[in-house]
Amino acid sequence: MNSEVRPKETQVIAELYDVEDREILDSPSLMEEMLRRLAEEVGEESVHVHVHEFEPYGVSGFLMMRKGYVAIHTWPEHSYATVNVVGFSDETWAWNVYKALVKLFKPKQQNAVEVKSGLDRS
Repeated sequence: MNSEVRPKETQVIAELYDVEDREILDSPSLMEEMLRRLAEEVGEESVHVHVHEFEPYGVSGFLMMRKGYVAIHTWPEHSYATVNVVGFSDETWAWNVYKALVKLFKPKQQNAVEVKSGLDRS
């Protein structure tokens, strides 16, 4: 009997500082385009994309894919964004998606941590 314990979810929680293209951080249409592009970059289908615009500025975006999801909230006035990437089952998926997201958003600095939850005993 194999007693390996694996997480059901792996979450990458991150901050992106000094994002190169600040327009993305304040444009619902550019954010939606970027999230759809992210899904393509990681070879996933976009199951659902939702973007909400805040006043006076900032957007939140959500990208649902079959293997997990991405949630992002922006503060364009600071060229800053927070990101949550959650992968279901596959422990490497969240990090692979996060790395692709960083390439698209091009922050000058970033900070990320990993949280594993919902342990599964195999």
